[in-house]
Amino acid sequence: MKLGQMNVKTGELRNQLSRYLKRVRQTGDCITVMDRNRPIAVISPYADHPADTHTDVWMRRARVEAELGGLDEDIELPARRTVPAKHLNPLD
Repeated sequence: MKLGQMNVKTGELRNQLSRYLKRVRQTGDCITVMDRNRPIAVISPYADHPADTHTDVWMRRARVEAELGGLDEDIELPARRTVPAKHLNPLD
């Protein structure tokens, strides 16, 4: 088990769901849901744009350029978006 991650049985999660969600929100820890001592799901903090890697690529490039003072060769990156993509939520 990783640091900051805990296991919880399905019955305990059902009885104390609010408590576990509060822990995830406040600490950023992940919770592995166990059923008969087998992992079946992970509860983790929500990422703002999990499917949008464009922003992440540009942020990493900016960080590398700042550290190295620029890049020697041009790296092909996805087109920069001017408007942030709406998060993908299957419940919307």
